[in-house]
Amino acid sequence: MRTTIRIAIAALFLGTSAVQATAQTATWYISTYTDEMLVWDEASEEIIDRIQMNRIIPNGVQLNETKTRLYVGDASAEFIQVVDVASREVIEEHSLSEGDTTFRIGGFAPHPSETKAVIFGRRHTKLADRYLVEGPFILEYDMSARAVTDTIPWPDGEERDRVAFRYSPDGETLYFYTNDIIAVDSDSYEEIDRWEVSNPLEPGLGRPSFSTNSQTYDEAGVATNLMRMQDPVHNRTLMGIAKVRLSEKAVDFYTVGPSEPVSAFAMAPGGQKAYALYTTIEAYEFWEFDLVEEVVTRRVPFAGRPRMGLDVSADGTKLYVHVAGNTIDVYDTETFSLLRTVEFDEDMTLGNIAIIPGGE
Repeated sequence: MRTTIRIAIAALFLGTSAVQATAQTATWYISTYTDEMLVWDEASEEIIDRIQMNRIIPNGVQLNETKTRLYVGDASAEFIQVVDVASREVIEEHSLSEGDTTFRIGGFAPHPSETKAVIFGRRHTKLADRYLVEGPFILEYDMSARAVTDTIPWPDGEERDRVAFRYSPDGETLYFYTNDIIAVDSDSYEEIDRWEVSNPLEPGLGRPSFSTNSQTYDEAGVATNLMRMQDPVHNRTLMGIAKVRLSEKAVDFYTVGPSEPVSAFAMAPGGQKAYALYTTIEAYEFWEFDLVEEVVTRRVPFAGRPRMGLDVSADGTKLYVHVAGNTIDVYDTETFSLLRTVEFDEDMTLGNIAIIPGGE
């Protein structure tokens, strides 16, 4: 099944800023269970630097739109540390905790101008006999004044335990991810558009589930990822590939078969191939997708590990299986054979890696 859906929403965001596939290597910024982030070079497969953080266990790593800064949380969920990519140093830190009041940050999105941010979280105040918990709140935060400047209304007036949000690349729109994708003006916070993803994309289809986060090697303005959709006729879930074209306001998707336990989708440079991991207990497979012919081309068993992340090298010749430990297993994309294992002194945290194409 293949279809293209035109949508009314103004523009979706680039979850990880998309780039053209021109680099032959990349630099990784890896969180660890220490107070350091590792800087790893794909070409040499060596740690080329370490970033000393202010707080232990950096997590929630986000790249800014220009790939010049990292925004990094910490284990206490109280701090956002700002790392300058060029100097590889923490240049500032933000927190809403003060005195006996602790503010736990559950979500953070910097404005592209980096003058303000949206923060989601709860306030915990220590009293003589108990803790007073207030919230959750969605707050506008002035990063220069280091102060809360506004309380943002809940989308649809519905308070939630968690909510995801992100600015558009131009900073004019803030997107909330609830049952639908709700676009609000980034200054007035009034709703300006809505993508009703809670409804089928077209009559006769079930509700879809897909991501609008761009891959590292997506084209500019495109987000490619796995999608799943309920087939109401046969009462089964189908799996496929969705390509969200941001500037064209379109979703182009096709199914490749019934839904399988496949995740960790990673697109290769050039946009013609992608890879993912089939994961069941003691049965792991590499899946290779041909994005031109729109088919699964290979399923190859491999040893795997209980938790796995997957990324493709900047030159497209290697697959990196990582997290859940202090190693990265390097596989060949042609043979899927294990080439070697890169070992670090520290354990990596789950899913907290930022990849910037290009070397030193």
